[in-house]
Amino acid sequence: MIEWMQRHKKWLIVTIWISTIAFVGAGFVGWGSYDYGKSDSAVAIVGKKEVPLKDLQNEYSNLYGQYQQMLGENFNQEMAQQLKLEDTALQRIVQKYLLLNYADDIGMIATDEEVGLELLKINAFFKDGKFDKDTYISVLRQNQRTIKEFEAQIKQDILINKVQNLFLSPLKQNELENISSLIFSEDEVSINIVSDSDIKIKITEDILKDYWNNNKSNYKSESGYEILYNKIEQVEEKTKKEMRKVALREYLDLKKDKKKFEDTMVLYTSSNFLNNEDFKSIITSKEDTIFKPMYRDNNYYVIKLVKKLLPEELPYKEVQDQVKKDFTEEMRIKKLNEKADKIASNFTGKNIGYVNRNNIPSIDGLIDLERDEFIKHLFSATEVLNTVNLGSKVVVYKITNSRFTQNDATKNQTISQTIESLKANSLSASLLAKLASKYEVRYFMGNE
Repeated sequence: MIEWMQRHKKWLIVTIWISTIAFVGAGFVGWGSYDYGKSDSAVAIVGKKEVPLKDLQNEYSNLYGQYQQMLGENFNQEMAQQLKLEDTALQRIVQKYLLLNYADDIGMIATDEEVGLELLKINAFFKDGKFDKDTYISVLRQNQRTIKEFEAQIKQDILINKVQNLFLSPLKQNELENISSLIFSEDEVSINIVSDSDIKIKITEDILKDYWNNNKSNYKSESGYEILYNKIEQVEEKTKKEMRKVALREYLDLKKDKKKFEDTMVLYTSSNFLNNEDFKSIITSKEDTIFKPMYRDNNYYVIKLVKKLLPEELPYKEVQDQVKKDFTEEMRIKKLNEKADKIASNFTGKNIGYVNRNNIPSIDGLIDLERDEFIKHLFSATEVLNTVNLGSKVVVYKITNSRFTQNDATKNQTISQTIESLKANSLSASLLAKLASKYEVRYFMGNE
């Protein structure tokens, strides 16, 4: 989950054209301590503006709430630390202050009336269907915010949206219709499918031995590390710290030759005898090194590296099953491609009709996943005749005709929203990059 979130967290940074007013009564979320080089109240200076610590804390709290809303109980402070949410919050708040500097420079303001209109959009402040001042104050208090701070934040959000909207222009109707027609164009396609069942691979002992002879370097033993070791087993009534003292005495006795090593073994790169860090220490050390006690599975080990064993080419008999597997796969791919190339050189195929994004037929010879991969390739094709490798199959296909569909007004709204979003993302990123070069950013914080 963390890996997925790392890949997708970028969308949460303020490089997209959205309203930043998203007040949710979810409570304030704090984070770890910081060291401030300038003062307790400023975490950075962006252009002419100081970024107060409170703004950063609010940004972090809002960001934390977004993740919590997506993931529920699966999201916690530990995951926030792994995602470096603090850094993302700082990046977001600096981006906002870049836009606020620009708003100042062009004389843009946010009025009290505009703030009032925004407050009327927030249902959390309503009681009996109407805005209620007491509820407003109560909700802010629950979220550790004052009226002054919150309304100042709303003014900032209004200014940010005004700046962003300066650079937006709606699509013209003819642009929308042309793009919609292009996106929903359709191709008439003929296909010819080559599969594993269409090819034959000749395999004999002599062929496999020749293949092994030509690829010996691919069939070697693992790197090995011959070690001597003594195991210091955990004593039930002793703590880990006490056991380490016992293990250290054992280490000193072995190093001074007062004791002898009792066991020997060979560690390979695939071994799990030690944790990764300890194993790395062994493979990067010199032979005859005696290591301080290493902890694994509630026991300590004192280890001596005796000899490093380099990989060696393995005899055919030991690897013949893997050789056969590798040879078969290599020949399978080669023969599939050769057969596909032969078909493409004098193409004939089965016509599957017109295909568009709203009309994707089932295709004999392809399961759904294979069909979807083929269609994806088809929609990005720039040539009339193409091949697409699906693993155990290769599809050779030819686009025999293309046509634009009739404009469909029901699709236009979706198209418009998608394109406007793409435009907004691109313009927002460009604007922020320009402002970052215009206004100096100085930071006054660092993790302890």
